[in-house]
Amino acid sequence: MLYGNSSLGKTELVRKIAAMFFDGKCLEKHLSMFKNNNYSEYFFGDAPNRRSLGFDLLERESNLVFFDELDKCPEHFFSAFYTLFDNTQFKDATYDADVSGIVIILTSNYQTEEEMKKQLGLPIFYRIDKFIHFDDFSCETIYQIVQNEILARKEEYDSKLTPEMVYAAVSPLISTSGENARTIKYKVQQVIEELLFQDVLEKMSE
Repeated sequence: MLYGNSSLGKTELVRKIAAMFFDGKCLEKHLSMFKNNNYSEYFFGDAPNRRSLGFDLLERESNLVFFDELDKCPEHFFSAFYTLFDNTQFKDATYDADVSGIVIILTSNYQTEEEMKKQLGLPIFYRIDKFIHFDDFSCETIYQIVQNEILARKEEYDSKLTPEMVYAAVSPLISTSGENARTIKYKVQQVIEELLFQDVLEKMSE
């Protein structure tokens, strides 16, 4: 279980693991998409030739299985995870998949293991082998991500702006704590767009 605030690199780490150890292949499911009873047929199977968890496990291309945002998954689907976590065979109403060699990585936005126990419940919590907490970004990490994001977008503004000009404009908007990759990307994008728009206005007024 990789846990902590959003946009701190949990999903990116899973994709790095997939690239380094599983030829870039991974069965990835975003559990925030499964929010109501209509998805019961996916978790527990329904009919042959229908997409289900059992079908996906049977057809997987690697032994890395990634369930993103377990905290967003309705509790009534947890029994499917009990079966998956406890057995070497996963069976639903239709399919029977060998899962003896899989590595399962979960993510959530929980802040502590105690919160996780309370929200997920002990049956799920005690089926998880390892817990890795992602700390919020330090001031130095925030600075480095801002610089990386500015340089990554250089082609967008290269003929009109410099990285130094972009940083000077965006730095007052960046907090020294509480930022994440998503908020930094948004602020850098907004600043670049505003600076380019101002450049167009100046040329039109000449």
